Amino acid sequence: MGNRPLTSAFSDERGIALPAALIATLILAALVVAFSVLAASEPDIAANQLRVAQARGLAEAGVEVGIWALSNPSASGGLADPLPAQVPAPYDGSVLVPLGVQGSALGGFRLTVASGAAANERTVVAVGWVPTDASADRRTKAHQRITATLTKVRFIDPPCALCVRGTLEVGGNASVDARGDTSCGNKAGTFTSGTTVIGSGAASVWGADGNNTANQPADIQQDQPPSSFDAFTYTADELDILKGFARANGTYYRGAVTFNASNQLPNGIVFVDTTTGSNITANTPASEFAAVQIHGGAVADPSGTFAGWVIVNGSLSISGSFRMQGMLYVVNDLSYTGTGTGEIAGVVVSQNIRDSVATTVDTNSGGNASIVYNCAAARTGGGQIPQGWFVKPGTYREVSDG
Repeated sequence: MGNRPLTSAFSDERGIALPAALIATLILAALVVAFSVLAASEPDIAANQLRVAQARGLAEAGVEVGIWALSNPSASGGLADPLPAQVPAPYDGSVLVPLGVQGSALGGFRLTVASGAAANERTVVAVGWVPTDASADRRTKAHQRITATLTKVRFIDPPCALCVRGTLEVGGNASVDARGDTSCGNKAGTFTSGTTVIGSGAASVWGADGNNTANQPADIQQDQPPSSFDAFTYTADELDILKGFARANGTYYRGAVTFNASNQLPNGIVFVDTTTGSNITANTPASEFAAVQIHGGAVADPSGTFAGWVIVNGSLSISGSFRMQGMLYVVNDLSYTGTGTGEIAGVVVSQNIRDSVATTVDTNSGGNASIVYNCAAARTGGGQIPQGWFVKPGTYREVSDG
């Protein structure tokens, strides 16, 4: 009579609290153990990540040191151009260059600089180490490797004051003179793969051939092999790099462009590209070529003389009294009809990629179309062309060595 009903025994919840508390305690204990393990490993993980980041920074410092050394060949610690056969330490990877903060050693880098695929390229490999590359315990050190190709703007150094891949006509009172500057070698007045026609006027071509008599064979070097122009032709990659400089300078254009008193030429690298922005190939329609005109009053500089390079992915026509110091590089044909006191001091190259049109240098009555060879002006664009080394686009690589 004192017994409870069977259904009441099964439905009674008294005593359930203890098992629930035990289960909760087990779960909490597991979590505590897990968090304790994480807490013990997190400092090691964070320290490893810090060392890797520091090693990457040290490797980047190594690349910057390589850029500095190449850009300052005459400075103490600079690298000669061209590179010596035996690259000196620390640029041969034989020495760990230490770096630190406030006298404490952070780590260092090893740097290797070598010649690249082209004369104006260098390969660099920089490995950053934290805290050192001498420790036997790999758990307490990290290293990161960076590889890159360094390059600089190449001055093509043509063998003439005016180089034309194709035929050339020089008329009127035009003059092409390479006598006054032999600092980069004795240059011809004109150098062409086709014939050179001197008009019936007072047109004169002088090369640095040791005399002051114009229009001699040494002054006018014609019928040269077209392949000889390969040495002073910009590659597609080089043209793309020059486009990048022009974009940064705000002097990148496409298609048909006229420079005159209303649209003046600022100093620097001026690049006029095809209508599509692609470099000219054998299949590029002529309708896509850049078509550039430069008239009198086109120079923005108060001196009245443009300083820099003008690069045209197509054809260029110059008329009027235009003065410049630097280089004209035209992928197709060039027409230069001068008036007044116009003069181009530097170098002019017309590649005539489609050679159906002759390059002409001529003058109007009483005018002056003058090209005077000047190596320094051509090389530096009157001081406007970057001369230092920089990372070639698309070549920078970060590699973790473990």
